[in-house]
Amino acid sequence: MELMGESAVLHWGSEVIRIPRLKHGALFLMSGYIGSQLWGCEYKLSLDYLRGRIINESTVYGLLEHSRQLGVDEEILGLDVGWTPVIINRGEEGAYFFNEKMRNWIGYADFTKPFIQEPSLVMVRSDVPILGLPDLIINVDGKPAYVIELKTTSNPRNIKVVRGRESLQAESYFHMLTYLGLDPRGVAVVKVIRGVDFRIIDNIDVIIKHMENAEGAITLTKHVVMHHIKVRSFNDFLKDVDYALEYWLGLRNPRPNPSRGLCSLCEHRRVCPYSVVR
Repeated sequence: MELMGESAVLHWGSEVIRIPRLKHGALFLMSGYIGSQLWGCEYKLSLDYLRGRIINESTVYGLLEHSRQLGVDEEILGLDVGWTPVIINRGEEGAYFFNEKMRNWIGYADFTKPFIQEPSLVMVRSDVPILGLPDLIINVDGKPAYVIELKTTSNPRNIKVVRGRESLQAESYFHMLTYLGLDPRGVAVVKVIRGVDFRIIDNIDVIIKHMENAEGAITLTKHVVMHHIKVRSFNDFLKDVDYALEYWLGLRNPRPNPSRGLCSLCEHRRVCPYSVVR
């Protein structure tokens, strides 16, 4: 990705794609935004860009647990505790982040290895780059087979359920791999209580066995549950992508989704005109 004054271009193979002007000066979308827009509150997302967001210690602990589970060093860009601006996908910081992630582009991966941690996936829709960063891809017979999205929590109740936005985020990685011609077999969300005596990368064979022979929610240990995700058709996924892009392309206003559950956890609840919790 290259900044050119107030615009940007994506060098995509032999193509040079001029990225359209997006809301909030964004240069690309994170694939996780699609799930947040469809299943969370899109108005909160817009306020995150306008006002910043609060990063708490739980967010940092979650990244540290990801690091332990996957055996990688997590990059904590713009994640100082407290109010912080959203910079991950806009301006010079956004272009730098995107290009750095391309160092781990899935096209460079060695599929003879048992697994690949945090590869980068990209699809382009309406000339808008969408960046996906799955936590883990498990290889079988020299091919990428299973996508694993890791979610950590300190609350034991949270490992029992998968929220809509979590499911769509994981599903997006499956479809992005398909878009790139890599044809994975399945996808799951693994929920782990932070600090337990379990590491995903030490239990790859167990995960493969359950991916191949089971469905639904599988309890791997008392503190770890793997949830198989039912994957919809690629066209149904694209409908969600197109709906999300309508906002970023300025074709519609952000959609609020007020509820006591969402509003009570939102840092903008005292200023948001749609909040039902003050």
